[in-house]
Amino acid sequence: MKQILIILFSAITLFACNNTTSDKTMDSKTASSETSVLANTGDLYFNYTLDGKEMHVDAADIMSTYRANNTDTVFTIHAGKDNGTTLLLAIPHDMTKTSTTPSRSPDPKMNISQGSASLQNYPEKNYTSNSFNGTYPEKSPVITDAIVVTTTEALGEEGRIITGTFNIKTYSDNKETDPKQTDHVINGKFRIKHEFSSINGGKF
Repeated sequence: MKQILIILFSAITLFACNNTTSDKTMDSKTASSETSVLANTGDLYFNYTLDGKEMHVDAADIMSTYRANNTDTVFTIHAGKDNGTTLLLAIPHDMTKTSTTPSRSPDPKMNISQGSASLQNYPEKNYTSNSFNGTYPEKSPVITDAIVVTTTEALGEEGRIITGTFNIKTYSDNKETDPKQTDHVINGKFRIKHEFSSINGGKF
């Protein structure tokens, strides 16, 4: 009887050890898979300083669209909450490649006649300043590397990861009559996920 109990106990112990080893192996595989995904996509972010003030936009508050046809191409990033401070970046380039976009351009084909950047609802709602001042163009000199796309990575049929930096200054009209109409210095970096959809734009 004792021998039977010993054999039974040994079998249970061996099964438990194998099961624990299997669980550890599965956990290791899961962790490895998660690490691989993170290595491929990295952490998403949209951070910038606005006149020296640190700003951060959550991924849920970022929308991007892409339009490309025979006449124009433009990728836009809307970073900010609805009716809150929002930074809009316009990139008139093929988003499968890295690129450099100036703060403004006299070429209407670039789709940045108001500038490649727009700060909206700041310092409060309904106030907007752009990286090009159409009223006083001489007061908005060109920053050649205002928006730089450093990497663009495909996520299969799902979308792309776009990484870049921006260094811009926005200009306001009517500064003489409204003290809230001021110029702003904005510097930042982003790593966002653009999802392919009928609303956001087709695959690229």
